[in-house]
Amino acid sequence: MNDEVLIIGGGLAGLAAGVALAGAGRRVRVLEQKPYLGGRARSFIDPVTGCVVDNGQHMFMGCYHSTLRFLAEIGTLDRVRFQPRLTVDFLEKQGRSSSLDCPDLPAPWHLLAGVLRSDAFTAREKFQILRLGKALDSSSGNGSAPPGRLTVDEWLTRLGQSESLRRNFWDLLSIAALNEDPRIASASLFERVLRLALFTSPADSRLGLAATGLSDCYTLAASDYITARGGKVETGRNVSRFLIQRAVAAVEARPGRERRTGLGAPVATVYDRRTGIGAHRAPLQSHPEVGVCEGVELTEGGRIEAGVVLSAVPCFQFVELLPGDLLRSEPFFERILALRPAPIISVNLWFDRPVTEHDFAGLRGTTAQWLFNKGQLLRDRAGTLAPREGSRFKASPESGKPLEEPHDWSGAYVSLVISGAHAHIGRSREELQALALSELRELVPGAGDARLVRCEGCTLPATGPPRGCPRRLKAR
Repeated sequence: MNDEVLIIGGGLAGLAAGVALAGAGRRVRVLEQKPYLGGRARSFIDPVTGCVVDNGQHMFMGCYHSTLRFLAEIGTLDRVRFQPRLTVDFLEKQGRSSSLDCPDLPAPWHLLAGVLRSDAFTAREKFQILRLGKALDSSSGNGSAPPGRLTVDEWLTRLGQSESLRRNFWDLLSIAALNEDPRIASASLFERVLRLALFTSPADSRLGLAATGLSDCYTLAASDYITARGGKVETGRNVSRFLIQRAVAAVEARPGRERRTGLGAPVATVYDRRTGIGAHRAPLQSHPEVGVCEGVELTEGGRIEAGVVLSAVPCFQFVELLPGDLLRSEPFFERILALRPAPIISVNLWFDRPVTEHDFAGLRGTTAQWLFNKGQLLRDRAGTLAPREGSRFKASPESGKPLEEPHDWSGAYVSLVISGAHAHIGRSREELQALALSELRELVPGAGDARLVRCEGCTLPATGPPRGCPRRLKAR
């Protein structure tokens, strides 16, 4: 029996799964379509400045226990710098600033003290935050959990949060955590994030940022971890479809009692109309309504068979790999088709001098929601290349020619981020640059006199097919 686990997708999800399985003794093979790993969380080298650039800014929280265990397992946890305690600076137009600084007290008292002494909120807003905190406190037992279909904005309104407080505080947290417009994002998910982050321990509330490019933070180490344990990580391998065997089926002998298993024993991965997709263990019997995935077919030709196939690609790519009849006939896949990816836009700006001392800041009253001082955060690498990410050089922003001496970009290389950027996905590079530069100069007084020497934008777009059905199915 082929006991190899085949993972489709070499982004964070695929690599994390590969590390977990390889660490548990399974033979793993990861296939990534692109010539690099990381997906929506990777870095590259700007060819002009020589700086490491992330294709999308990612922030960590202390409550991301699984992510932190993953980084610890591959030996790169020290590449994430965490705050000693929860502290967030806010920037507003005309150069005004404020902060939320939570002392080292047990949860939720650290948040209570931080809010009460903060200059970021009015007295009325502080009362509203405390009111929401009381509703979130599980010990209150007041049934504050939001209904499943309630949006973040609707839920916050029900809990008495003013429009100003929602826009200038809660929305920033929601967008950072869920990457979606609060008028669309799930209130249930946001409530869970708030509970985990703010009501467990002060350490879980802390924010962390990678001190390296994202690729150097996890992709290379994860790949090395898998290969060191006998696995394979292959880039440039394009999967065209799943190999689904519909003639012979494998389900539990007792159909009324599904029993999910771990991957410590041989399993058959099946699709069952009654139970959904899952891994089932023997005893087995035939069933006409089950399809067993035996492997994948490659675009360049050939096939790869495996005992278990794990999909770690975006939902709109996943449905493209399924047989058309299965896709059309199953309600489960219809629900997948209704999902819509949310775009993120990052505008990276390089100036001829430092413009800010903040490591990062929430932005109030602007289109961009967060500012990151990439030159400061990556100060050990911002002017050099991360190991194995490219050739080592420096470049003049104006000529593109190599600099003879390293350039210090601390405070002078910043990134403005727009998450849930549906309304801006069609804007040109010049429009996004003008927007980012205008807002930065309104927020940061030092940016007004600084000369922009380089602008580079990264957009993680909603690249999936239109809501309703995939391109292939529409053509039929």
